[in-house]
Amino acid sequence: MIKNNIVAYGEILLRLTPLVHGDLIDQSSALNMSFAGAESNIISGLSNLGHNTTMITSLPKNSLGKSACRFLNSFGVNTDYIKFKDGRIGSYYIENGTSLRGGKVIYDRLDSCFCFEIIKETIWSKAFKDSDFYVITGITPALSNECQKNILNSIKIAKSNKVKIVFDLNYRRNLWSGTEALKFISKIINDVDVLIGNVGSVSDIFGFEYKNFNDFTELESITKSACEFISNKYSFDMIGMTIRNQIHATHNQLGGIIKVNDKYYCGRSYNLEIIDRLGGGDAFVSGLLHGLINNFKNDEIISFANACFALTQTIKGDVNYFDEDDITDFSSKNYSGHIKR
Repeated sequence: MIKNNIVAYGEILLRLTPLVHGDLIDQSSALNMSFAGAESNIISGLSNLGHNTTMITSLPKNSLGKSACRFLNSFGVNTDYIKFKDGRIGSYYIENGTSLRGGKVIYDRLDSCFCFEIIKETIWSKAFKDSDFYVITGITPALSNECQKNILNSIKIAKSNKVKIVFDLNYRRNLWSGTEALKFISKIINDVDVLIGNVGSVSDIFGFEYKNFNDFTELESITKSACEFISNKYSFDMIGMTIRNQIHATHNQLGGIIKVNDKYYCGRSYNLEIIDRLGGGDAFVSGLLHGLINNFKNDEIISFANACFALTQTIKGDVNYFDEDDITDFSSKNYSGHIKR
């Protein structure tokens, strides 16, 4: 397996969830604590797949910050460039949905210590030396002007070091408007080598219009149209799009597509019961990059990414804990939940 150096920049959040799956926060006398964040989920998943990874972020100079750092270390992520400072860690609370009742995420991340830290150029230069990919998402620039400055500066330095830029649109309506997102993303999108998204993010940011769909096949066709829409505006080495047809909160059909050189690769989709709704798209990105780095064929890349997407939804937490053998085995067979003996 090829090991590449991959750098990510983003916020790590404290994740709090009722101990009993499906309980409301009002019903819970205790909450389970963990850590997550789009970029850290991606980078942790890549570390778990054997890659050399580095996380650039800021954490509070207290026990929560140290615990978040140890969480990254447990996957093998390099945390040498994490800055510990005064302030608070951002957090979010999750109520997992069940059946026809949807889940809920409550954010408490305003004015976290991450939001206002300006990363020195020397840090970026050291991190990007001998690196191959730089992972960022649309969540981070929505948090503050300082985060936007960091991204603009880091992309300039990454490009000077011939590092490829991986950008997941990851649009969040509660952080900024589509107009605000487009204004910033327009400044960086021509530097992006691998673009990740879905129909909703392309619609909200770039104005792609689509009709309601009835099933996964129709949504897959709409997703291809969204790829065409964005390809007509910008040029990328690869576009990856996740596809989620939500039958109800705990039953989804999941898949994805990639577009390379005007050709589409779809792979297998998965009908499954959802244990934890968050982190699936991040696992998709980890799987896609793993395949890209290891020179998988394009149909193998999307098959691996789709399997990462699906498997991560069957366990608690935001991070893909499965290794390459688990994922390859899952994607190559028609499993229906039988015990492996």
